[in-house]
Amino acid sequence: MRTRRTGALLLFGLTLSACAGPATRVSPVAAPVPAAEQAEATITANDMYARIAFLADDALRGRNTPSPGLEVAAAYIASEFRRMGLEPAGDNGTYLQRYPFITRVLDTEAAAVELRAGDTRTTLTYAVDTYVSPGQPATAESQVVYAGSIVDPAHGDALRGRVVAISAPDAFDRTFRAQVARARAIATAAGARALLVVLGPSASQGDIARQASAAASTRAIQPEVPVAFVRRDQAVAAFRAAGSDLAALEARSASAPVAVDGLTVTVTAPFRDTDHRPPNVAAVLPGSDPALRDTYIVLSAHFDHVGVGAPDATGDSIYNGADDDASGTAGILEVAEAFASLPVPPRRSLLFLAVSGEEKGLLGSRWFSDNPTVPIEAIVANVNLDMIGRNAPDSIVVIGQEFSSMGPLVQRIATERPDLGLTVAEDIWPEENFFFRSDHFNFARKEIPALFFFAGVHEDYHRPSDHVEKIDTDKAARITRLVYWLTSALANDPQPPQWTGEGLERVRQLTQ
Repeated sequence: MRTRRTGALLLFGLTLSACAGPATRVSPVAAPVPAAEQAEATITANDMYARIAFLADDALRGRNTPSPGLEVAAAYIASEFRRMGLEPAGDNGTYLQRYPFITRVLDTEAAAVELRAGDTRTTLTYAVDTYVSPGQPATAESQVVYAGSIVDPAHGDALRGRVVAISAPDAFDRTFRAQVARARAIATAAGARALLVVLGPSASQGDIARQASAAASTRAIQPEVPVAFVRRDQAVAAFRAAGSDLAALEARSASAPVAVDGLTVTVTAPFRDTDHRPPNVAAVLPGSDPALRDTYIVLSAHFDHVGVGAPDATGDSIYNGADDDASGTAGILEVAEAFASLPVPPRRSLLFLAVSGEEKGLLGSRWFSDNPTVPIEAIVANVNLDMIGRNAPDSIVVIGQEFSSMGPLVQRIATERPDLGLTVAEDIWPEENFFFRSDHFNFARKEIPALFFFAGVHEDYHRPSDHVEKIDTDKAARITRLVYWLTSALANDPQPPQWTGEGLERVRQLTQ
């Protein structure tokens, strides 16, 4: 485990001297710089580096939800909002909004998965053939119903009282986690007993051992069913013993679940629960127009990451999350500071929201959208920043452009400001389902028009090597300036952004 830049915490009241910049000598004949451009100029690569370096310092130990490092990050963000003169928008007159978060520790010594098909009974070897995620009930037993790869909530009656089996993507990535989380939520709502996840063919014994180790550590829970993750060859054998062909079931085009009547699964996952209250951080810059100040543009980013985990080849075990998502958090802080420097605020109010629990399933943003600190109907748009510091220096992907009037707007702003040097691309990875994978999703599901600024994953994604030194802070600053101009346009337009007809219908399909 490396120790880097721990002195940053000794400077908790982090003074970003670069924000002010050197005094500028202005010629008597030079035209005055408009206030909006002066505000934009406060967004600098040096400031982005300093903010990301603080949030991604080893001393914060990866900002897991929950953790002391997460609390330090929240206190820093709140102190910056306070220094800027923004109004608190958390609970009880504070900058913090805390949400319920129960952690569950699995008893791995007693955890077990058993597959029974007729007279064939197989107790899987834990951390070799299987691992589990605990839930309610602690021990679940029932016959299996196979639901495909994407569970359709319309078929909930077929899942009741059964163990619901799904086939997972062949990688332990965000798509894998999102698909499992969605299936688990649907199975729980339908009254299923447990979820059985058939792992992809490339899942090795080492992969399963690592996932078992991670599942044993403290984790967030909802009141959900337990999940058994099973190696594919073991699942194939069990289905075959029950007279079913798993590959044939996977190849079906029909979405209705199929009962595998001869197969019974028992999942044993005893646990201990502890209640926590991790923070979101929220602040408001009130608008200047009496007719519009009671409406809000929300700028969001998540400030949590995944904490401390398995060491890499260098022995580093702290997952610093400089790009994911200290970069986006630094971005909303810089936008906040720019707007706070204006002599007259924009017409609408701006709500700056740093959320935690994103890595656990978008928990913080879901809590805020379900328990907003301003009227939810007064929020007219969300602009979300997640991982804006890497990859091609001259482009940024903005997901959701096709759904609302904000898409053409961001394209127009990028064209009108060539000095930003940015091409704004639509989603170039539709197969990755990134629309589901960051905090804008929880605003879209409330039918609030949303855009997601995202520069893409890279080889350091969710690895200890996601360090501040690898951030392209010039690119991150230029993206942040683009967000500043977009937010200014949204906040000063008397007409709120609108969904397109097809866009709203598509969003409803995606979110409901």
